[in-house]
Amino acid sequence: MKKLLFTVLMLSLLSGCATTSMVSLDQAPDLTPRTDQATLVIVRDTFFGGPIVFWHYLDGTFIGETQGQSYFVTPVSPGPHYVVVTSENTAVAYFDFKPGKTYYLGEGVTMGVWRARTSGFYPLTREAALEAMKSASHLQYDPARGSENMDAVLYQQAIEEYQQDVKENPDSFKEILSYDGV
Repeated sequence: MKKLLFTVLMLSLLSGCATTSMVSLDQAPDLTPRTDQATLVIVRDTFFGGPIVFWHYLDGTFIGETQGQSYFVTPVSPGPHYVVVTSENTAVAYFDFKPGKTYYLGEGVTMGVWRARTSGFYPLTREAALEAMKSASHLQYDPARGSENMDAVLYQQAIEEYQQDVKENPDSFKEILSYDGV
């Protein structure tokens, strides 16, 4: 944990308020369920830590970023996947994504030493997510701006620490572990 925290901290210091790989869209996303895939919506509905970028990965592959009061939507192939968010620290959630379902996740933000920290993901109802999205910016990944996947060693450390945390304190993860989308 200490190595991972130190590495993430050093990357955070080097990146500061990094340039984002996302573009803001004026139109609302199409959230119509698709029979061949799941949909993941990540909502950061607070302005606390506003300009600080949080990077998001699915199984270590970059899927998007959030800043204060923003959200993004991404398709996910059905099956088991880890969703990871990094900032000054790292948080993980695990889901067995089902086709035709939408997974609405909020992400908490807390004060950090050098930059805002994530306090992890929490499930949102469709209604709560749509309400939060009304006052948030809709972001979409722009490949022309570039991005990097999560370092494989850091990814593996994050997953191992998450699995250990769940094993040691399952009650803290009960709500997110039982969430199966809508």
